Amino acid sequence: MICLPPPRVFSELGKGDSMLGINAISHLHDDDLELYLRGRLEPERLPSTEYHLQECKVCRSRLSKCVGHQLSLRPVSQAKTHTEQKRSEPRFATEGEGTLQEIHPISFDRHKVRVVNVSKNGIGILSSKAILPGTIVQLRINDILTLGNVRHCSALKGAEFLIGLRLHGEG
Repeated sequence: MICLPPPRVFSELGKGDSMLGINAISHLHDDDLELYLRGRLEPERLPSTEYHLQECKVCRSRLSKCVGHQLSLRPVSQAKTHTEQKRSEPRFATEGEGTLQEIHPISFDRHKVRVVNVSKNGIGILSSKAILPGTIVQLRINDILTLGNVRHCSALKGAEFLIGLRLHGEG
């Protein structure tokens, strides 16, 4: 993923009450944003990174732009109308568990999901939480991490939702 740089940590100069009248605000580096996105940030740095993202609009915006840039590098076929929809790839039933996190819009909650089917470029999961179509998510299954875009979310009996993801490559 390529994101335009600020240095590892950079400062914005502004008015402040410090001795020099300078208030420095540190931001996350693009490399750290990419590592966070791919689930490869060191575990000891995860809490401080998520805290910073929660508090800093600039870094949340940069994370969103990096996600958008990465996904735009992979072509996504145009959606077909309801009457044209026919599966271009076979689906295969499967069973497994994973962990899902919403990346855009950002949420720091991670929850367990069950994998119910897979295809070449997609995956079907069952979740206890509804997720809006268009949301970019990070899915971890064992040691595999991938980004995907929620294509549909349907309520099932009980408190489960069937979610279809369009995958965008490995993390």
